[in-house]
Amino acid sequence: MRSLFVLPMLLLTGCQTLHFYTQGIRGQVEILRKSRPNDKVIASPETPEAVKERLKLAAELCEFASGELTLPGDSAYHKYADLGRRHVVFVLHAAPEFSMEPKKWFYPIVGEMDYRGYFNEADAKSYSESLREDGFEVHLGGTDAYSTLGFFHDPLLNTFINYPEIDFAEIIFHELTHRRIFIKDDTTFNESLANFVSEEGIRRWLVSKGRATELADYEERLVRRREFYEQVGITTEQLTELYASGLPEETMRERKREILDKLKDRARALQRRWGGKPLQEWLKLDLTNAHLLALVTYNEQIPRFRKLLQEEGGDFEAFFEKVEELK
Repeated sequence: MRSLFVLPMLLLTGCQTLHFYTQGIRGQVEILRKSRPNDKVIASPETPEAVKERLKLAAELCEFASGELTLPGDSAYHKYADLGRRHVVFVLHAAPEFSMEPKKWFYPIVGEMDYRGYFNEADAKSYSESLREDGFEVHLGGTDAYSTLGFFHDPLLNTFINYPEIDFAEIIFHELTHRRIFIKDDTTFNESLANFVSEEGIRRWLVSKGRATELADYEERLVRRREFYEQVGITTEQLTELYASGLPEETMRERKREILDKLKDRARALQRRWGGKPLQEWLKLDLTNAHLLALVTYNEQIPRFRKLLQEEGGDFEAFFEKVEELK
């Protein structure tokens, strides 16, 4: 996930907007104030050994990202900040009850984006309630990492420092991709690109380490991920057709619930086939358009980028040059 909160105060209008940017600036200042060079954190006897190992791993991952993925691995993650909370940002997506078009917010410099982020959970919940009162469906969730797109040196954070190695590496590759390429006004493009690069980066990282068993496990994880998102895609298409049908709202509301219930049924079938409970928490959600859009944003264009990398023979520098031409 990525967000940007460093914006000119002169461009602010309205109380809600003023509050949003003010809290954003406070949150970013907190991160900068609490950031410490990794070598000093590692040298401190008060730092847990697990954190020290993760900081060392981050250095390896950033070097790999620079050399093998042509990402700006030298521009971030050389510092560490403990924010003393579980999530760094609380992000919300919103959509009308009968539309699969996300609500968009305009930000100077970065243009329109499909989500809004707050450093304070109470602020995020308050704004979510105001959106619901205006008739929007809202999905609000905590996010553990984000990118300032090169405006600042993004540090490693306590919010994801203890992630398992693969998830930890995915975050670093994802956020570094945002630092290399960001296309204004296209959230889905940016997030799908970062997800694709992070997935391919993990493959190459595991190959470079000769960890064939873990690579096979990761490939299986990606297969399951694709199977799940395929079902989400089917549902979004069904809902889009429903909302364009012109049926009375009560009829659409009833059919919408049926479509979402069937998605959960298909997800339960996937879970039974996979074994374990990988979708257990997601199945507890009261699904809305906003929930689905939050998923689509991060995955919709991955096949497009996979094809492009294949066309460039797996060469990431050539790949990114082609991506730049798409701006």
